[in-house]
Amino acid sequence: MPASVKDVAALAGVSSSTVSNYLNHPHVLRASSREKVRAAIEELGYVPNESARQLRAGSSTALALILLDAWLPYFHELSRGVEDITREAGWSLFFSNSNRDGAQESRNLDMFEAHRVQGIIIYPFGDVVPRLETLADRGIRSVVVGPIPPSTKVASVLFDDVGGGRLAGEHLLSIGRRRVMFLGSPTVSQSNDRLAGLRQAVEATDAAIEVIDVDHLTTDDGMTAGARIAALPSAELPDAIFAANDMVALGVLTQLVRHGIRVPDDVAIIGFDDVAQAHQGVVPLTSVRQPGYDIGRAAGAVLLQQLADPAAPPPAMTPFAAELVVRESTVGRLPAAGRT
Repeated sequence: MPASVKDVAALAGVSSSTVSNYLNHPHVLRASSREKVRAAIEELGYVPNESARQLRAGSSTALALILLDAWLPYFHELSRGVEDITREAGWSLFFSNSNRDGAQESRNLDMFEAHRVQGIIIYPFGDVVPRLETLADRGIRSVVVGPIPPSTKVASVLFDDVGGGRLAGEHLLSIGRRRVMFLGSPTVSQSNDRLAGLRQAVEATDAAIEVIDVDHLTTDDGMTAGARIAALPSAELPDAIFAANDMVALGVLTQLVRHGIRVPDDVAIIGFDDVAQAHQGVVPLTSVRQPGYDIGRAAGAVLLQQLADPAAPPPAMTPFAAELVVRESTVGRLPAAGRT
């Protein structure tokens, strides 16, 4: 059996409360007592129950990250950014995934509140701000990655999704495309913002937009949509497709190529996020770059800033700017110097 506090106390010749003070309030002990307990812990290989200790102390060194869809590559980069900056500051980070499920998202928030984390970073599915404001009143600060209603208690880190959609639309217009199909999820605000930017770009032009809804913004969703598109009569094919993320775009691209539809000659394709897979395919994908790692680090920094000064209002941040990375899926084969 693993050693207990009583075992440590017996070996050190001190009381259990002295061992507890060593673990939680070592500054109240004399140096001689601290050394006795330290030596006993080392000899017995005692490992404190951190969860129990935190519950007794009423605080922790733990933070939480709740992701929208942990399986998408963009969220891998976001997570890495959050983890790197919080670990550098000495915090522990716990992860969970809402899987685009509002009930699961709520359960995740319940779980982390019960475990008394000090702060939460969340890429939300629903409107979580009222719940996060309640948590702020209980001492748990938070940062939302994405747009939120105005709040004096909850911080947000933003990316210019509308600007990214506008860049995609302007690029398609510049290469002569006029029948644009948008593939996105209406339940994701960022997807809707990207569509809004696309609409801004084509406003007052002769271009038309057709919107196709997909469920989860996965490669499989793109494959399904791509098969439907490939089955259309040639006269009804769009001449361009803008997908709300790279995984959907890559699924569509795969299906079109399999069905003999040329990319970009027949159909130009643009994705969003610029994950690593975007430039690794048979036809490298033009994409709107969203720096997931940098956004994750920024969200972590904002949370740490709030924890350092809990009385201060949430810091305001300038949204991350969008950047279009042009590759062969819209303009054909590029000279070697122009590839990314």
